[in-house]
Amino acid sequence: MNLSWEVLQNVSQLCSAVIAVPLNTLLIYLIVNHSPKEIGAYRYLMIYISVFETLYALLDVVVSPFAHSYGSTFIVLVNMNHTTIPNRFIQILLSIWCGFYGSSMAVFGIHFVYRYLVATGSALLKTFQSWMIVLWLSIPVAIGTTWAVLTYWPCARREATDRYVGDNINETFHLTLDEVEYISPYFYELGKHDELVIYWPSFVGIGINSCIINASIFTIVYFGYKCYKILNSLVPKTSTSEKNRQLQKQLYLALVTQTLIPVVLMHIPVSVLYFCSFASVQLGPLSGIAPASIALYIILDPLPTMFIIGQYRLILYKWLIWIPTKLNCKKQVVQPESIEMT
Repeated sequence: MNLSWEVLQNVSQLCSAVIAVPLNTLLIYLIVNHSPKEIGAYRYLMIYISVFETLYALLDVVVSPFAHSYGSTFIVLVNMNHTTIPNRFIQILLSIWCGFYGSSMAVFGIHFVYRYLVATGSALLKTFQSWMIVLWLSIPVAIGTTWAVLTYWPCARREATDRYVGDNINETFHLTLDEVEYISPYFYELGKHDELVIYWPSFVGIGINSCIINASIFTIVYFGYKCYKILNSLVPKTSTSEKNRQLQKQLYLALVTQTLIPVVLMHIPVSVLYFCSFASVQLGPLSGIAPASIALYIILDPLPTMFIIGQYRLILYKWLIWIPTKLNCKKQVVQPESIEMT
């Protein structure tokens, strides 16, 4: 049963990449070729999200991690029997995979800051219309790098962690430690006299990473709320301003929906894993819900932008109408007797 649960997680990651990559490619096409001109520089941020999620989907299927909870730790494992990548590189890729998770909220945070600047007409909006946009886009990269480093350093495989989880991995998945690579925040390790000793690097690393996530969420909530109040207080004076107001509302609603998807499918499940590890509550194979739900997030996240923004929705509708029309279209044959000569 546990082996099949591992396979289920890996299959969900493969399906996610197969679906998410074409979806995000389609969304990028719509953004580049069919965006309303009023969107302006925001199109670059929308493309940024699509590229981010495409890379995340590909990394997810290349690494194929699966999760397991045991005692005062949870483990993100890779079955080395299913990959040809050397162990050292798998450790690095696992840390980068965690870095993508850590930077996901920061990506949306930048979007909410932009929407607020548009709503207020701030002079800072010009920074998104010049080379300085690179500085904005580098913020999630810096946060992801910090997450990856703090994951690789305090949560990397250690002798103490091997002793603690080795038998359980063998009993649960029928794998030896030589057949797996993993990262694991081991919070309470056994001392020389079998007493519990706090392993502070794990606490510090996870604590800093949690602060980064909370700061990103605070940015989203703060600027999201202020933007919501401004959009609702706007009174259109012309048909053009009404059209622009409706577009801004569509962009805002799409962004809120896009943000709620990773909160529900990524951060809540992983937060449960953290809490249970702190409290030494063992979830066992149920921990696998986290990687599976992350794979689902990558599929669902492009959809709100496609269907909420009217211009993209109209193009998709036209394509959906065009396909059956072409399939059902029959060539009309003109009968000779119906031809009139003049």
